[in-house]
Amino acid sequence: MKFLGISAAIVSVLCLTQSVLAQEGATAPAGAGGASSSYHCDPNACKLPNCLCASQSPPAGLSPKDVPQFVTITFDDSIQAKLLATAHEMLNVKNPNGCPAKGSWYVSMEYTDFSLVQQWYANGNEVADHTFSHVGNPSAQEIAAARAMLHKYAGIPLGKIKGFRAPFLNYTADTLNEISKQGFHYDTSSTAVVDDCYWPYTLDNGMANDCWTGICDPDKVKLPGVWEIPMYAVNDNASTPQLMDVYLAGSVSDVTAWSNANFDRHYNGNRQPFGIYVHPTHLTTFPGLEDPSALKKGVVDFIQSLAGKPDVWFVTNEQLLQWMQNPVPASQLANQSYMKCELPNTGKEICNGLENITISDAGVASSNLLNACNFNTTNWGTCYNCPSVAPTLEQPTPEDHVQSNDPSYRHPVPDNCDSVWWDPVAGACLCTSSGCAYKDVAVPVNTSTSSSKGGNAVSSGTGQKPSENADNNAIGLAPVYGLVLSSVAGMIATLWL
Repeated sequence: MKFLGISAAIVSVLCLTQSVLAQEGATAPAGAGGASSSYHCDPNACKLPNCLCASQSPPAGLSPKDVPQFVTITFDDSIQAKLLATAHEMLNVKNPNGCPAKGSWYVSMEYTDFSLVQQWYANGNEVADHTFSHVGNPSAQEIAAARAMLHKYAGIPLGKIKGFRAPFLNYTADTLNEISKQGFHYDTSSTAVVDDCYWPYTLDNGMANDCWTGICDPDKVKLPGVWEIPMYAVNDNASTPQLMDVYLAGSVSDVTAWSNANFDRHYNGNRQPFGIYVHPTHLTTFPGLEDPSALKKGVVDFIQSLAGKPDVWFVTNEQLLQWMQNPVPASQLANQSYMKCELPNTGKEICNGLENITISDAGVASSNLLNACNFNTTNWGTCYNCPSVAPTLEQPTPEDHVQSNDPSYRHPVPDNCDSVWWDPVAGACLCTSSGCAYKDVAVPVNTSTSSSKGGNAVSSGTGQKPSENADNNAIGLAPVYGLVLSSVAGMIATLWL
């Protein structure tokens, strides 16, 4: 697996900064919001649960005062021990039903520890696709390889990897069409400001956000059943939309004031979801780098202040869409199955993400049940088999290090058991009731490539089990890269790594 050097990262930032600001909705030009006249959707023909027109009003005719105020806290890029700890600090609030807040993580493969991905998932959070190597214009192979690795090395059922976020938020019509082919349920890469502050909607009739880019041309994107969850911008005191990492856009007090004003616009208006979009590297302490504790405290304090308001629910994007497809008043939300928080009781400790995992001072996860996969600069833990060689984009799921007749062989997650109930050592599903039964009917993936660069891989019906790889070599480049971006691009809230 290849990694960018610091100098290359700086060059990449300098080249991408201008397009990032434009394409990602950070500082959109005048008139950037609002659907263009090319977007048309007939609500009489487009009906839930599988079709919904873009609208600023709540779905199903519900009154804003009766719907939950959803808050989605999302994280991008690799999952490492220190970054996971930062995420847990941000999610340290409760929903009105007493269950812990849940978050969505858009995972890229480099520097990721797959044992921690499984732990994140097993505790009720969402795992989603952010490509293999975080390139600005991802190929089909980039998307498929990440999904394959998340399945094989973190054990996430293919049907539970529903979401996609484009690196640098640089989504295109081609990318959206590709995620539809590969069976994803939703994209969340577009920007919503004020005029196009829509509730999530389906792409049956095309895009309604970011129309100034030309994406709303009706011939570009029409994807029945694929949802778009806009990323909701925060306007600063100059009415400039700030999107990701808003805490970098000004002083803690200023950012808190902007965030509160924008939250109130949602909460006291049509109650569109409110998003907090984070690269955890910016809020995590690493030796030799500037202490981000004040920034992190500002974000955590803001989140905790929201938790004290009536009808505020912290949910994953997947939970949000479950509500969108069958909307109920806030008074009924606690009774919905997807809002419950019971953890599986398997009757014994198994390697399912809920086992006893310890984190060393160096940030390495370990337990007596985990396998350690070590390939010089590429190291991670997994409940499953290590590959025989380090994964690459062209070969993201190499042959296993051990054969199926080896006593140490780990059994992959089958399509009739969720990984929280699957014992990979015994090869047994410990679910014994209909309440935990699961059948995965997701589109399988084929990560073979037709060129050395792997640009033409597509989903297929081969039924091949996919897999994952990443790098958890100490700090890795990720946190350094994030701060290099910060120093090069300045104190901009819109830094996409």
